[in-house]
Amino acid sequence: MKHLYKFGIFLFLTATTSISEAAARNILGIDGEESTSVGIYIKDLRTGRVLVDHNSRLALTPASVMKVITTASALSVLGTEHRFTTTVSLSGASCGSGQWKGNIVVSSSADPTVESEYFKERLGFCDSIADGIERLGIKSLDGSIIVEQTLSEAGPIAQWEIEDVAWPYGAGLFGFNWRDNCVNVTPATGQTKPYVPGLNVELRKSDTGNDLVRGAGSDRLIVYARNPQNKKWILGISVPDPSAVFKAELTEALRKRGIEVSNKKFAGTSDAGKKIYVHCSPSSAEIMRSLMVRSDNMFAEGMLRAIAPGKTRKRAIEREKEIWASRGISPRYTIIRDGSGLTRANRLSARFIGDVLEWMAESPRVATFTSFFPRAGRDGTLRSFLDKSPLEGQLALKTGSVSSVQCYAGYKIDNNACPTHVVVVMVNGFFCPRAQVRRGTERLMMKLFAPQSAEKQK
Repeated sequence: MKHLYKFGIFLFLTATTSISEAAARNILGIDGEESTSVGIYIKDLRTGRVLVDHNSRLALTPASVMKVITTASALSVLGTEHRFTTTVSLSGASCGSGQWKGNIVVSSSADPTVESEYFKERLGFCDSIADGIERLGIKSLDGSIIVEQTLSEAGPIAQWEIEDVAWPYGAGLFGFNWRDNCVNVTPATGQTKPYVPGLNVELRKSDTGNDLVRGAGSDRLIVYARNPQNKKWILGISVPDPSAVFKAELTEALRKRGIEVSNKKFAGTSDAGKKIYVHCSPSSAEIMRSLMVRSDNMFAEGMLRAIAPGKTRKRAIEREKEIWASRGISPRYTIIRDGSGLTRANRLSARFIGDVLEWMAESPRVATFTSFFPRAGRDGTLRSFLDKSPLEGQLALKTGSVSSVQCYAGYKIDNNACPTHVVVVMVNGFFCPRAQVRRGTERLMMKLFAPQSAEKQK
C-alpha cells in the first residue's frame, strides 16, 4: 500500500474506548495545533459511548458543514417529495390573426434548479413556454416578459465576502433562478454565454494571478488576469440578475419559432389569465443529495428559505432553531447567518452538530438523510479522503472549508449504509498546510475505526 497513511504515532486505545488524555493534547498531530481551535465529537450510536469529546462545546466556524443542519432541517419540514413549481401564463387577450396583446407572466417560487446543469433531464424551460404559445397560434406578442419574484433579501447574503460573490460558488438565491445563476465569460472579449444584458466586463493586467471582483447586485465585473488577451480563456461567473438572462434567452427562443415579442409595457390588466406551462422541480430529496455531494451554496440557500416560504431569511433561521430546540437540542450558543456556510460569521459546536446527526440517525428518514452524504474515497468533496484504505466507502461525511477552516461531519456507516457512529471534526485557524489537517483527520479515523490496519501502516 502507498505511504498515504504513514503518519506519526498517536496514543489511542481501541475503537471501543475513548482516546487517552495525553493523546488529546495533540489529537490531530498537526503543526501549530497548540494554537489552533479544534473541536471533535465522535459517538458510538450502538452503545451510546462517546469515543472522543475534545472541545466539543467550542463554537467554531463550520463552513459548508452548515449544510448538514440545513438539509436535516429541510428534510424534517419538507419531507422527501416537496417540489418547487413555476407557473407561466399569458395576461391580456387575443387581437386575432395570431396577435396577442398582453404579457408572458412567470410566477416563480425561488426554485434553485430551473435549467440547472445538475438536472439535465429537466432542461427545456424556454422550449416548453414556446410550445405553449405556439399551440395558441400566436405569432406576435405586444407586451413584455414579466417575472414575478416574491423572495425577500434576494441575491448574495450581506455577510458573504465580496471576494466570493463573482465566482459560481458565490451565486446568490433569487426569487427566480436560472441556469444555476451562472454563465461563462471570455474575459478578453467580454462576451458571455448565455448573454447577460447590461454586464460590463473590465479586464485588467495582473502580475499576482487571476481573480474576479463584482459587488453584490452590481453589473460591473472586474477580471484580473496574467494574460488578459488570451481569447481561449473562458471561466464561469455568477450573474447579478438571473431573470434578465432568462428574458433574453426566452425572447430569442420565441424569435426562432417566428414569434416576436415587442417588449413594450402592456397598459392593460397584468393579471395572469391563460396558463401555458407549469414547471416542477426535482424532489426535495434529489435537490438535497445534489447540494450535499457537490456542496452547492445556492441550492442550500434555497432549501433553507423553503422551510419558511414567503418569510425572511431571519425567520427561516429562527424556524430552523425552533425545530432543534423542540427536539431537546439547544441552539442557544449557535450563530447561523445562512444555509450554506459561506459566511465566516456562522458558529456551531461539534456537539451541536453531533446531536443533530444523532437525532437524524434515530429518525424514520435516516436512510434518506444518510444517502445525502458523500462517501469517503468515492464521492464529491470526499473523493480522495481515505481512498484505497479499509475505510473507503465506510465514512459518510460532509466537508467544509474556507480560509484556515477545515471541517468534517457525518457518520461511520456499516455495510448496509446504516450509521454506527456520529463523527464531527472541526478545525479553525490552523497554521499548517490544509493537506496536513486532512491527513491528521484520516489518521484519527483509522486509529478509531481500523486500528489494526493503522498499526501496520505506521
